[in-house]
Amino acid sequence: MKNTLRLFCTALLAFAAYSCSSSERTAEVPGAAPKPITSQFTMLSINAQHGLKDKSDVKRFADWVKSTGAELVAVQQIIRATESKPEFDAYLELLKRLDMRGTFAKARYFQGWDSGNALFCMYPILQSNTYPLPTGKGKTRRSLSFGVFEMGLKSIAFASTDLDSDDLSERVKQVYEILAIQKSMAEYPIVVAGNFGESSKGKAAAKMNELFACANAAAEGTAGMEQHVYLPKNGKMNVLSSKKVQYAALNATGILTTIEVTQ
Repeated sequence: MKNTLRLFCTALLAFAAYSCSSSERTAEVPGAAPKPITSQFTMLSINAQHGLKDKSDVKRFADWVKSTGAELVAVQQIIRATESKPEFDAYLELLKRLDMRGTFAKARYFQGWDSGNALFCMYPILQSNTYPLPTGKGKTRRSLSFGVFEMGLKSIAFASTDLDSDDLSERVKQVYEILAIQKSMAEYPIVVAGNFGESSKGKAAAKMNELFACANAAAEGTAGMEQHVYLPKNGKMNVLSSKKVQYAALNATGILTTIEVTQ
């Protein structure tokens, strides 16, 4: 009986010693660093050029937008109903056709309609705002449509705008205002898209590059386009793909960009 008890105690001590040494050996092996959590979305930016003037125009355009797979759409020069022209509202009609949330920023009066820039997104909208951009006397008024959307991992701000295409000094003033808006909304990374009135190699674009990275650089054949997409330089977003797309019905060229977001 004593021998049996002695053997049992010895075995128990040996097992405990092995368990401790095994635990120590396991603890010494460093684990692999956790992979960052990421998500991605696809956005489209295009200038409608005041070409969506009836329901059939909007239906064709909406069908084309859906075919691109875009989850967020920035549209410039889209019209809205007014008291003098109450019959048709391209923004509301497109909102319905896309079945998305949206926001609109009026820039100017155009042939009886309100004209401006819009954002459409399939995800919830948290806030929106209209920012007028500086314009000189006698110049066409400009605006920036701003919206914050819940994009899964992060709440991301987007902007749709249409800058002066004739006067560099006007464009530069408008870009300075966009940079000021970005700084005032530091809690949200802002993706800015739209018609910048010059190529991505222009002087106003160079000013944008102080705070943003231009997605056009990732796409072939977009360097000369006036349609740009800018991402914040915060290390949390990068371009997975970007390409030029054509909407033949309006002879309009846009940019389709897929962006990865890191938590």
